Amino acid sequence: MKLKALLLTSLLFTAALPAFASVQIMGTRVIFNAKDKEQAIRVNNVGNAPSLVQVWLDSRPESGVADKEDLPFVITPPMARVNVGKGKTFRIFQTQDTVNKYPKDRESVLWVNFLDIPPEDASLQDKNLLNLAFRTRLKFFYRPAGLKGDEIQAGENLKWSMVSNAEGYTYTCDNNSPFHVSFSRLVIKGDEKTLINGDMVAPFSKKTFSFKTKNKTAKPVLEYTFITDLGAYVDKQF
Repeated sequence: MKLKALLLTSLLFTAALPAFASVQIMGTRVIFNAKDKEQAIRVNNVGNAPSLVQVWLDSRPESGVADKEDLPFVITPPMARVNVGKGKTFRIFQTQDTVNKYPKDRESVLWVNFLDIPPEDASLQDKNLLNLAFRTRLKFFYRPAGLKGDEIQAGENLKWSMVSNAEGYTYTCDNNSPFHVSFSRLVIKGDEKTLINGDMVAPFSKKTFSFKTKNKTAKPVLEYTFITDLGAYVDKQF
């Protein structure tokens, strides 16, 4: 099973020298089934200094700081110190409002955020050194009871159509399932310049992908890879 590298977004900085996150998240996504009371996420400190880790949920694909949202989940602890070589388990609990918050015929997506805040070194306060806080975001899928099929069947049963145009090709993906389908990559075979890294199509919806290319052929082949609950990559073609 291959795991995709997590996206690290720098949030806080004081200068312009490189720094690297020391927190390792054990997993690539969180699946929260309606019947579950909680889900646990393990964080390990693989760096050489303690880190303060803040964890929160939000509903926006793109967001900045930890804005307060009225979401029916509780994370405990919301912030914790993780020492070098040690780990910490963060637990996410659902409240009684969850069942009425989200649709019952499809899963809903949120994002769980991990902010890795390194300690300040008092001996280096007068130095022009970069001190970054890194944020990692994982998809968080809330899955109501009684959905038919699973995320693998959803990825296998996508319906595609293609239209050729002056700039290349436009593909339409039709996901007629109650599950989100996450892609790690989409590309026109033989033309790596058309590569699209990472995307997602929502349940019971369509999404278009445009590929600009000068190497048009009569029968182009779309190669794509979708990701399972366990983080496995499944390669497909259309």
